[in-house]
Amino acid sequence: MSDSTIFDDVLRTIQERLPKLLIPLVNEVFHTSYSVDTEVVRLPEEYQKLLSKVIADSCNQIDGLVYHFECQSRTDGSMVLRMVEYDFMIALSDSIKHQHTNELHFPRSCIIYLRSTKNTLKEETLQITFSDGQKITYKVPVLKLKNYSINEIFEKNLLILLPYYIINYEKELSKIASDAERCTQLVAEYDHIIHKLSEITYDDDTGLFHDILQMMRRVMNYLLEKEPVLQERIGDVMGGKVLPLPSDKLREARAEGISEGIYEGKSTVIANMLKRCIPIEDICAIAECDIAFVKQIQAQIFK
Repeated sequence: MSDSTIFDDVLRTIQERLPKLLIPLVNEVFHTSYSVDTEVVRLPEEYQKLLSKVIADSCNQIDGLVYHFECQSRTDGSMVLRMVEYDFMIALSDSIKHQHTNELHFPRSCIIYLRSTKNTLKEETLQITFSDGQKITYKVPVLKLKNYSINEIFEKNLLILLPYYIINYEKELSKIASDAERCTQLVAEYDHIIHKLSEITYDDDTGLFHDILQMMRRVMNYLLEKEPVLQERIGDVMGGKVLPLPSDKLREARAEGISEGIYEGKSTVIANMLKRCIPIEDICAIAECDIAFVKQIQAQIFK
């Protein structure tokens, strides 16, 4: 599988399954202030038919405006030409007809560069000269993955970038895998990422935590295919060592026909027993739950 396939697929999957993650990205790039609850609408079918010819990565409407993102693994000098082609098709799909003229509205577009250098521009431009001599400068802002630290990603809620974060270490993965100290540092960083992600999705019962984790694994497994030991160590942090979230238990309870009220009541009882220093083993017996669930509630109470 090529870079473009795996990276584009992740963005398209996020667009279809986790569209809310696009909101912070739009706010960051275009300096808007949409609420995380703002509705994200996939382009109508007529857009999709035209865009199927050019296969755009992500096109959605937010508050009546169209936002278009392309995920690019590397700079090749031709991206701005592809962008103007995509944007023209999008604008053409929604042309406005007046009495004597037609009107095109180009979308707000952005290129996400997963790999970049000091020479990668902050904005890509294209000079367009029409037959009558009119000149228009077409501009597309650029977002560079390498410009965002983990702290910034969480501060700005740019969770959409998490699956790609490992790319920042791509050129060093072989050296990291053969260096015990650096390997431990990278594993510790991903342990930190997983715990931060679990904290901010603690009350979410939509599966957001596991969906993002799945996207992270896809990119991780692809880039670490030749480093199985490092892949396994980070995989342990992303899988086996991650405690079940209350949202997981809640979904299971709902599937079994248990009401949310009963579930929340049990959580409250467990929290009260923990505050009274009742041994965890006794709490598990009384509340009829597993140790991992009690420890998760304990971590939230005493963090």
